[in-house]
This record gives sequence, C-alpha cells and structure tokens, in this order.
Amino acid sequence: MRELPMKIYDNSPIYLQNLLTTIEGYRKTKSRYGHIYFEFLRALGNRSDSDKAAGRTHQQEEMQKLIAYAVDRSPFYQEFYKGIDLESIRTVEDLKKLPVLEMDMLQKNIASFYTLPESAAVVSYILDHSGMPLKFLITKEDMQRHMAFLDFFKNRHGATNLEMKRASFSSNRFIPKRQRKKVYWRDNHSAKQRLYSSYYCNEKNAGAYVENLDTYKPDFIDGLPSAICELAKYINQNKIILSFQPIAIFTTEEKLTPECRKEIEAAFDSPVHHHFAFTEGAPFIAECAKGKMHYNPGSGIIEATEDKEMIITGFNTYGTPLIRYKTGERIDLAIEEERCACGSAHPVLRQLQGREEDFLQSQSRGKFTALYMSMAGSSFSSAIRKIQFSQTEPDAIDVMIEAAESYTAAMTESIQEELVYIFGEDMKYHIRIVEEIPPNKKNKFRLVINNVN
Repeated sequence: MRELPMKIYDNSPIYLQNLLTTIEGYRKTKSRYGHIYFEFLRALGNRSDSDKAAGRTHQQEEMQKLIAYAVDRSPFYQEFYKGIDLESIRTVEDLKKLPVLEMDMLQKNIASFYTLPESAAVVSYILDHSGMPLKFLITKEDMQRHMAFLDFFKNRHGATNLEMKRASFSSNRFIPKRQRKKVYWRDNHSAKQRLYSSYYCNEKNAGAYVENLDTYKPDFIDGLPSAICELAKYINQNKIILSFQPIAIFTTEEKLTPECRKEIEAAFDSPVHHHFAFTEGAPFIAECAKGKMHYNPGSGIIEATEDKEMIITGFNTYGTPLIRYKTGERIDLAIEEERCACGSAHPVLRQLQGREEDFLQSQSRGKFTALYMSMAGSSFSSAIRKIQFSQTEPDAIDVMIEAAESYTAAMTESIQEELVYIFGEDMKYHIRIVEEIPPNKKNKFRLVINNVN
C-alpha cells in the first residue's frame, strides 16, 4: 500500500482499513486487468501447448522483438551489444552469440537498462539472493501479460480470478504494528479477496486464522506455502474438519517441500499447484496436472550452463529488459525429446534448486524465510549496495550493510523498524555498516545465515 497514506491507514479502525484496502485493490485491479490482459488471456487459450513447432516459432518471434526493443530504447544494451550483428540472432540457438548478463553488471548499471520514465511505470523493489537491492521499472503491458500467464495457469486448475472468492496469504504489511486484536486479515472486495497476513500466521494464532477461513469459505487459496502449511498442521493435529473444500491451492515465492505439500493437501482435501517467482519478469514456471514443472516458452527462454546455472531471457521485461541474465539459481532441464504425460510440449524442469530455504527464528513468532528479509531491505535500493542477515543467538538478529553514499542514520532506524515488525520486540537487533560483507568459505554470498538451527 505504498500509495496510501500509511499513517492514516494504521490509525483507522478495521472496518475503514477494509475500505481503504478495497480502494487500493480497485486501483491495482484497473492497472493489472485491462484490455491487454483480457486479449492476452484469450490468446493463451487459443494457443496449443502440445504443438512444439508452433511454440518454438512464437518464442523466437518474441525473442527478436525484445532484442530489437532493448537496443532501440535501453542505453545499456546499445553499448552492451555494440559490434554484434543482431540480424544474425534469429533462433534460440543464436541467442548464445550474445554475452551473458551478470548480476553485478545489472546492479551497477540498472538505471541505464530502463526504457521508460519511472512516472509511466509500475515500480517494483526486490532484493536478489546476492543481497543486492534492485529497482525494476515494469511497463503496464508487461504487468497485464504477467497476470494473464498467472491466471491462465489457475484457470487450467479450475480457479477463475476476480470471479471466485479467494483467500491470499501475503507478506505485504497491512496489519498495523500497534494492533492487539487477533484480526490478521483484511478484505479487498473489488477482487473478491481476503488477504491474510503471513507475519502472524504461527502456532499461537493458527486457531484464529482457521476459524476465520472456515467462515469465509474461499473457492481457492493462494500465497506463501510456509503460512498455509502452518494452518494445515494445526488442522491436522486437531483433527478439524472444514466446512468448505477449495478447488485448488496455489503456492509461490517460497520453496514448497514434499512434507508441506502433504500437510496442506491432507488438511484442505485439495490439490496443491506450485509456481515459481524468481526475478521480475522471468519466464513463467508452473506445475502441470501431472506434478511436473514446465516453463512457458511464450514467456521467455531458460538456458543452463554446464554447471547448471540458470540464464533467463524474459519476454515480459520491456521496462527493464533482461536478456541472457544469469540469476544465480541452478536448474536441470529435461532432455529435448522428453514429453510430459500431461501432453504439453513446454520444456520440463527436472530440478530447480534455487536458493536454500534459509530462515531466521523469532523467539515468539516462529520461522521467517529469506523472503521476509528480502522485503525488509528491498525498499532501500538507492542507499544499499548489499545487505546480509544472520543469527547466532536465539534472541538476536545481526545485519551487515554495505552502504552507498546516500545512506543515512535514519535508514538504520527504518531497517530496525522493519525487523521489529517481522520478528517482534522481544528480539535484539545489531545493525553494522561495513566496507565489504565477507563471502563464505566457498566464496559465495548468502542473504540469510542461520547459525542457530
């Protein structure tokens, strides 16, 4: 809710917060679900994912359009591709003629990647797994196409966004810190959505969440698997029989373990379908009906190096083009001839390792995965070069920051406030400014280090 005056929101009664949430939801719905969304959703429905040749042709056409646009609009790519015969880049195999975009190259030069002014873009702040904050500018067209990919995936599993009641477990901050009532949800009536805060979704509060969820009776559930799993454990341990059965449960942003999937499916008597969210605008990766992970070639290209490092080209990155970007994740692509039992010709990902699901532990609120630390540091993108969170004592969180010139003491206070919101006031926080954050013994950087568990 960056656009809303948060002080007014935080000091309003819950019924008014629901109204403000609905107003903000309506604004976002108008931005995300315009005519481009509906046209693209129809196009996805008309496209056969079993026709491999047609899929490859479409992928190459989209690749050529993105490269031409990036070179025409992005100062970085104008320089990066200088001297390269771009007319010779016609196929996915030809893409290897272009240099790989490394993470530090993106971070140091990101302002020159942009192809539109910030005033015309959807702005997204992320903290990548190397601890570097990044600000992405996203075109409204890219945003609507991304939402179409996501909703097409959900449609295939029986869920229709905006038409069905939806329960979303979110890491956005919409529960005021001062709140004492166990009402950890807000309503976005414009999208038939109830938002459940994942920050308070722990063993102590699980009963309140389950009771409300059972009263709400959503048609489908989506969001963070760690939060949904916490409720599933409570339901299973207390042998609760819910009065509703969701069509499906869609998880994302965190790793979904086999144990967590089993808990969720047993508790809700519904199938779980996972999709991955890596860098902004990365190719869309989602689970099919047979439990295999596919990436949609209409959304981008995924390559793998010899040591299985993932390189992506995202077709929904026109605002901040990503072409042959090495993400730092590791991936195992299936052999070219392998066809999934679901009938899709879309490439199968045998194994997508990603980062380890590192977490830090609060004394009173349970575990929080790296996603939460990423959100805590992402909004300081202009003032932080790199950040790392670690824990060596059960009651303390340590933070190291490589500060940029614009960093101020007030930002240290703001980061501490973010951490208090996540972990609570019964923890100690040690924030240090350092010249350089040291890598681990393998010369690799980790955003989160847990030396307690």
